[in-house]
Amino acid sequence: MRVACIGLLFISAVSFTTSAASPKNSNEEDAKQFLAEYDATYGVLLNEATKASWKYETNITDENSQVSQDAWLKVSSFNAEAFVNSSQFDATDFSYDTKRQLSKVGSKSLSDEEMEELSSVIAQMGDIYGSTKICLPWEDDSCLYLEPGLTEIMADSTNYTERLFVWEEWRRVVGQQIKPMYVRYVELKNKLAVLNGFSDLGDEWRSRYETDDFESDILGLYTQLEPMYKELHAYIRRKLYDVYGPDYIDLRGPLPAHLLSDMWGRFWNNLYKIAEPFSGKPAIDPSQAMKEQNYTVLKMFHTGDDFYAAMGLYRVPDTFWDLSMLEKPDDGREVICHATAWDFYDAKDYRIRMCTRDFNFEDLNTIHHELGHIQYDQHYKTLPQVYRDGANDGFHEAIGELMAMAGATPSHLYSIGLLDELVEDEELDMNFLMSQALITISTLPFHLVNDLWRWKVFRGEFELADWNSEYWKLKEEIVGVVAPVERTEADLDPPTIFHINQDYDMVRYFARTILQFQFAEKLCELSGHEGPLHRCDFSGSTEAGAALGEMLALGASRPWQDALEVLTGERKMDAGAILKFFDPLYEYLQETNFNNGDLVGWEKL
Repeated sequence: MRVACIGLLFISAVSFTTSAASPKNSNEEDAKQFLAEYDATYGVLLNEATKASWKYETNITDENSQVSQDAWLKVSSFNAEAFVNSSQFDATDFSYDTKRQLSKVGSKSLSDEEMEELSSVIAQMGDIYGSTKICLPWEDDSCLYLEPGLTEIMADSTNYTERLFVWEEWRRVVGQQIKPMYVRYVELKNKLAVLNGFSDLGDEWRSRYETDDFESDILGLYTQLEPMYKELHAYIRRKLYDVYGPDYIDLRGPLPAHLLSDMWGRFWNNLYKIAEPFSGKPAIDPSQAMKEQNYTVLKMFHTGDDFYAAMGLYRVPDTFWDLSMLEKPDDGREVICHATAWDFYDAKDYRIRMCTRDFNFEDLNTIHHELGHIQYDQHYKTLPQVYRDGANDGFHEAIGELMAMAGATPSHLYSIGLLDELVEDEELDMNFLMSQALITISTLPFHLVNDLWRWKVFRGEFELADWNSEYWKLKEEIVGVVAPVERTEADLDPPTIFHINQDYDMVRYFARTILQFQFAEKLCELSGHEGPLHRCDFSGSTEAGAALGEMLALGASRPWQDALEVLTGERKMDAGAILKFFDPLYEYLQETNFNNGDLVGWEKL
């Protein structure tokens, strides 16, 4: 994922001030001067605050936390004053670009005390998430951080009780500590959203998509994709039944949350080893070949960089290699390992923070994803700061996933020597499609529920005492997943994942999954691909690279519909491409589930 500049600025001597009695300024040249001064100062402050965040997240100490909070409070203060100054202009007759830039300048701010508290609350939740260790009772002196220790257990273990202990303890230690902080976070962020003219924080988040009824649009897209998800759910349930048996898996019920591949059941890729449709085919996961060919962390990142260069796109700057944190430090520092790409807002410094593992194909995919964010950042680096972002949040994430998928195709893996042979047949296709479905189709209701729950919380639809139980009701109803142990009022499970405790929406990941395949379909066409969409490999196509670069260079300077049209000719998110891509797998799942006599869907407990 990409680190976003948070609306949490110390105003420089911006020349323009106004009062309620002052007439509006309709001189566009004055507005352009204001914007130029704002942009220069904003860029400096963003750079300083991002450096402070980097120092803190790569060395978690109280001192670094305070420095980071103070830096972002300067950003917040600056933006609040800039917002007031921007309101002096009557932009009625201004050019489109000047109007759009002014609309993105600053925002109102809470009192200094409340802004400091909000910053502190988010930082404290990050501290808990990044520094928590869980001690394993079956091993002496074995206390593990989330990454890599607990993550590896949740990826690899088939011991039901071991997985249950780790799942439950993470939520007891992290979730219960974070709960009062998250409650206060909701109060303060809602208050800030209302101050800025929104009904609540969810309304503010959805407004970023510049769509009249974004919530209905997203629910409509999921309606088209839900039948495929339910077929995948039934298929995985049967495979889990084969591993854990009838004592733990009800073939007509929802799935226990702790058996789904990672700490949150977000990505199901680690279930591929039990879900592979056809054995004996060339490996979709070439981790063994990576080990044999000495794919160290550094070689993996250079492989990703080469992938982009082969399409005529940017390489990372030389400073990337010196300043990034590509492996978990071994010097005793506590760090946040969650893989993230960083733009330092100076058009030259781009980094990745990641606790990468040698010879690991999952991490190689993540590298391609994170480098996709860096690619986007580099393409819009000459734009004003207010435009240095994706066309919408889903665009940034879609580019990452698109490139990770392209880097994982059998054709591409064969071209770089990680597959010994390229066998294009329907069984290998099915294996590849399954591997992709476990990181795309399976995530759709997960991401949807996390934000449906938050939107409802922000709107005040639930009593505080019911927050967690309502979350699990949505999980059962939409995802077909239940908590494996009783949850209580002391628990608050949603913010035990990074994105929720660190103030990121998650519907961006739903949108990215739709957009990823719309982008892929067009890039395949431009690369000259003929045949099924799922067999396309546009890596190495400079034609595809040029078209993609044209869209990326727009940043947020135009509404996302315009950016989408530049690449695809379409103006709406559409499920047609993803349905086309996975159609052979959908038919396979339907046939397999029918032959097994399995219920598609689940009976509520």
